[in-house]
Amino acid sequence: MLAEATAALELISTAHKQGWLDRLITAVRKKHKVVVLGSTGVGKTNFLNSLTESIPSAVDIMNRTEIAKKHRVKIQKSPFIFVDTPGQEPHKSRRLKAIREALASHISGVINVVSYGYHEYRIGSKDAVDDNGIVSEEFLSAHREIEIAALEEWIPVLGGPEAAGWLITVVSKADLWWDRRDEVLEYYRTGAYYEALGSAKSLHPIVLEYSSVFQKYFGKARMSGDFEDNDRIRVKAHLIEELLAAVGKFKNG
Repeated sequence: MLAEATAALELISTAHKQGWLDRLITAVRKKHKVVVLGSTGVGKTNFLNSLTESIPSAVDIMNRTEIAKKHRVKIQKSPFIFVDTPGQEPHKSRRLKAIREALASHISGVINVVSYGYHEYRIGSKDAVDDNGIVSEEFLSAHREIEIAALEEWIPVLGGPEAAGWLITVVSKADLWWDRRDEVLEYYRTGAYYEALGSAKSLHPIVLEYSSVFQKYFGKARMSGDFEDNDRIRVKAHLIEELLAAVGKFKNG
């Protein structure tokens, strides 16, 4: 027993000297760092909360992310750090700082959260929904343009394989637009949004529908009526499957 213990200590000592033990420990503990982007009101924080909660409570529209926050999550034993960035226009400098800090320690990929214009925030209710609960198409269209404009900010920094390994576009709030599903997915997969990706197309982006919570738009407009709980479970499982596949390819690439 003493001889075995001595041999083990000698092996550990040799490993430390050669450095391969430290590299092995680092590899085992390595976390997948993912930058989460999206303009204010698209549901980034709800999305991140849903990864650890079956049915998360909806984030109040008065409660906006104003500084970057790190969410440490284990998904099927794989450790992730999701960097939740502030989406508000006045916080551009904070957002870019969070992106640069994440890049400095290397990132696995990017998740960009969008919502087909169904943004919700402190102001906007009267412009988004009328007294009869009808959603304004003009409001939705204007906010889809905001989503595209946001690409111009981060694509020069993150939109290439030298910065990130992959890009997933998460189209949140499926419970609101599910009855327009073909239209929505075409817009992000091949339409105006996809064309605006520019150099980020090199990351071979995939588009996934998603719903974190069930909630009327601004508490007034109806939900699609076609999206059910089993759909929410299915799209979440699909997202997790695609996320793990993405980090697997990045790790082995």
